[in-house]
Amino acid sequence: MMSFEAFTSFEQPLEHKQAPRINRVHIGLVQLSTDHSLEMDWAKLLGTQAGVFSSRVYYSSEMTPEALDQIANGIVEASDLIATGLPMDVMAFGCTSASIIIGEEKVASLLTQNRGDIPATNPWTAAKASFKHLNAKKIAVFSPYPTSVNYPLYQQLTDADFDVVTLGSLGIERDTDITLVAKESMFAALEQMLKDSDAELVFMSCTNLRVLDYIEEIEAKFGIPVVCSNSAMFWHAMHLTGNVAMCPGYGKLLNNQTA
Repeated sequence: MMSFEAFTSFEQPLEHKQAPRINRVHIGLVQLSTDHSLEMDWAKLLGTQAGVFSSRVYYSSEMTPEALDQIANGIVEASDLIATGLPMDVMAFGCTSASIIIGEEKVASLLTQNRGDIPATNPWTAAKASFKHLNAKKIAVFSPYPTSVNYPLYQQLTDADFDVVTLGSLGIERDTDITLVAKESMFAALEQMLKDSDAELVFMSCTNLRVLDYIEEIEAKFGIPVVCSNSAMFWHAMHLTGNVAMCPGYGKLLNNQTA
């Protein structure tokens, strides 16, 4: 084995040029330590139109306003850990209920505190933007949350001039249990909720809810658009960067069928 001094003569110095950043939208994502679904869903949506660079923030999994509010304490640090030295085009925070409780403006400020002047989104902001995009005012809400989280959800939708025509709740008390909700349970719940309803859109709330794959089937069965937290946030992240999300097979919002 040669010595370090000999190795310096053996080693060949090389030159290189630096290529530009890969030409696709760069999304910085802060998701929860308890989320089992968001990455799986977005892996189906990204294609070559976007890349996601993520980190996680601690969450106790308790579905209470107090526990959700505590998540705010870790958002800046989690954002700072995303792809050091790589500029993002938009930041995203992956929790619907925490965005409701913490507040959309505060979440955006925490996400971008050390990221420069770039836009930010979260599933709650994105969902409301998607309702307007789809010209829907009468909203049916499928919620996995307990009442203490559902009431501020209802209040904020109403304050934003949406009409919550029905809100069905599973009342689940731990975030990690939400990802286990079965397809047949969702369809049975929607049958119950939408019977004799004049809803113009169904919102399936929570990034941990495994519903993305069923959106087109639900739309076909009930004849109205379906938006889930993960579809809304991806659509909105692309929209904020001046791009159109094109993800055929995942519902009207992502099929680029509307202006």
